[in-house]
Amino acid sequence: MQRGYFDDFRDFRDSKGKVFLAPEKLAPAAHAPAFPRLEVVLSDGRPAVFPPAAASSSSDPSSSSSSSSSSAAAAEPPPAASLVCVAFREGAQPMLEAWAGPFAQQFQGRSGVALYELAIVEGVVMRMWPFKQLLLRGNAASAGKYALPVRHLHHFGDMQGLREALHLTNLLTGYVFLVDAQGRLRWRGSGNPSDSEMATLLRCTEQLLQEAGDAAQQQRQPGQQAAAAAGA
Repeated sequence: MQRGYFDDFRDFRDSKGKVFLAPEKLAPAAHAPAFPRLEVVLSDGRPAVFPPAAASSSSDPSSSSSSSSSSAAAAEPPPAASLVCVAFREGAQPMLEAWAGPFAQQFQGRSGVALYELAIVEGVVMRMWPFKQLLLRGNAASAGKYALPVRHLHHFGDMQGLREALHLTNLLTGYVFLVDAQGRLRWRGSGNPSDSEMATLLRCTEQLLQEAGDAAQQQRQPGQQAAAAAGA
C-alpha cells in the first residue's frame, strides 16, 4: 500500500522521527551492504557519482566520454569514513545538523573523513528551472556551516529504489549513514541523535579510520620486506 503524507506525519509524531534505532557497533565489513550507487548533482551543477568508491570502480580512464567530475572523483582515494546525511524534506535539516555538527567538530582537521548532505528532490516542480538552480545555489552558500567541509549532493527524481534499499520508510525525518572507503554501509541512524547514539557514531568513525590505517600498513609491508631483503 502506498504511504502518504499523513501516514508519515502520524508515524513521525509517534516515534519522534526514530524510524530505527542506531546499532551499537559497526556492521562487519564482510556482511555490510554496499551503499546504493547514485547519479547526483553537485552544488555547482556538475554531475557526479556517489559514493566515491562507486565512481572509482565505474570510471574508465581510456574513455574520452567520462565527465570531468567523475574523473576527479576517481582520482581521489575514497574517504575512510563518510557521514552521509539524507533528507527528503527541508524540515529534516535540523535533525541532520544535530548529527553533523558534533561529528564535524570531533573530526575537524582529520584526514580520511568526509561529510555529505544528500537532498532527495522528487517533486516535479522543484526539479524544474529556476527552482532547481535556486536550490543548488542555496546549498552552495551554506557550505561553511560545519567545522568540516560539507559536500552537498542532490538527486532529482524518484528514489523508490533507494528508499527500499535503505529502509527509508518515512520521508519527514532525517537519516545518517556511515560509509567506509569501499562504499559499504557500516552504520546508520535516524531522527535526532541521543547522547549514546552520538557517542557510538564517533566511536565507529574512529574504528573505520583504524581499519583503513591497518589496511594501508598491510599493503606497505610487502614492499618494506622486499626493500629490506634487497639491502641485506
